[in-house]
Amino acid sequence: MGRIEKSDSDSTQSETTEFFRQSGSEEKNEKKGKNSSLTTILSIWNCIMGSGLLTMPWAFEKAGFAQTMVIMVLCGLMCYYTAYLCIKLSDYQRKKGEPLPEFQTVCKIYLGPWGEYIALFAADIIVIGALTVYYVLMAKFLYGAGMSIYELSTMPEGSEIATYVDPPKCIAFNEDRLGLPFSPDAQEAGEEESFSNAWQKNATIPLYILVVFFLTNIKNVTFFAKFSAFGTFTVFLIFFVTIYKGAQWGINENVDFVNATSMHYVSQFKATGTAALPGVLSMAYFVHSAVCTLLKDNKNQENNARDLGVAYILVFITYTALGLIFYLSYPGWKGCIGDMFIENFDKREWIVPVMDILMFIRILTVYPLLTYFIRCQNFIVFSGTEWPGYPKVAMVNFFIVALGYFCATFYDKIGNIIRYSGSFCAMIYMFFLPCVVYMVHQKQTLGKVPMSSYIIHGVLILIGIANFVNQFVVEDPYDAFVSGNNATIGIEENAA
Repeated sequence: MGRIEKSDSDSTQSETTEFFRQSGSEEKNEKKGKNSSLTTILSIWNCIMGSGLLTMPWAFEKAGFAQTMVIMVLCGLMCYYTAYLCIKLSDYQRKKGEPLPEFQTVCKIYLGPWGEYIALFAADIIVIGALTVYYVLMAKFLYGAGMSIYELSTMPEGSEIATYVDPPKCIAFNEDRLGLPFSPDAQEAGEEESFSNAWQKNATIPLYILVVFFLTNIKNVTFFAKFSAFGTFTVFLIFFVTIYKGAQWGINENVDFVNATSMHYVSQFKATGTAALPGVLSMAYFVHSAVCTLLKDNKNQENNARDLGVAYILVFITYTALGLIFYLSYPGWKGCIGDMFIENFDKREWIVPVMDILMFIRILTVYPLLTYFIRCQNFIVFSGTEWPGYPKVAMVNFFIVALGYFCATFYDKIGNIIRYSGSFCAMIYMFFLPCVVYMVHQKQTLGKVPMSSYIIHGVLILIGIANFVNQFVVEDPYDAFVSGNNATIGIEENAA
């Protein structure tokens, strides 16, 4: 079994990378310490970057400008520190003459089998969460590509293409919130139309995607592994599109820090941001389950902490630059930025079908790899084999694919799915396990846990718990408006 290159996938492609590294015995016999610090830094950066980039402008808008900058920095520092604990604890085992072990193995060494099971469970949650998001994304991309191709082929000559698109329901929400008269477009708020009953975003498209179930049951996924580098190309594609649209729109004329009733108003703080942005960053910053794998081949092991820090700085710059460029330059209602910003483009714009098709292909190749990781990693631990037979494999894959299908049909909010699953996994794998294992290590080596360690790591654990709980406490007013009071009701009440 060969190794795949480090790639993206919302930090969960790192899980796949880890598995291939663990399973590829030929690769383990390669010469150690072959990568320079630059290569290691870029590998970590590439591993973390992924489709979460599409959600960053939405998360930034939920938080507000000032709060975004504070949360981005604080979350980055905390995530770096706990990832540093992972490599530090693994390094203690390396100094005993063993290769740098995975953190899941470190949990087993310090906490026993239950530590390994908890780490495995948390890793499963974040990968299943990413697979669910991917299924929804595939449905969105396939629907968008079909609609774009249809509208481009039937567009009358000389038609004007809109520079941006605000969903009618969102326009209705913003005008209702500010007590403004509803515009004609807002009063037409309803389900997305299509050129055919056979091409419905939440009804028929998710059914077509079920074909991915057969791909997940392929025993040898080497073919899909060869496409892993395609993820790097799509990251640059997302950047190109963001910069292209940002330059087209401009920033100065689309930003208003003063007038709260302006569609270009950029708030400094929003209550929803205390849940939305940290929840998204829980997955976007996550690399803990694969960080030891990524640093194992570093030529100078003493530089691991420094190289990890530089990689996190690059990740911070990447997310912040893309998110702010789109958020600040967007010319429509800021609150109408979608959790997949491609949906804010006119489907007749040439870049839309190109991006939809390429992103669909990318996810279609990554999806079987991640399901491969799930089944192999779990069956190896619980059954002692990575291939227990088609019936058991099909049963596991059926559950994963069915979860994605139901979300794509009934709850296609990828931003919320990311923050729910990401915050849960972060609570366990990013905050609880590194802190607890480190305190256990201190108890074994120092004979006691310093009070400062109890305070620092206790606070981090509480932050992880609070972040997860906060996802269910803070409600997005727009979600409440759409689900509790549909746009039509809101219009009627306002008129009355």
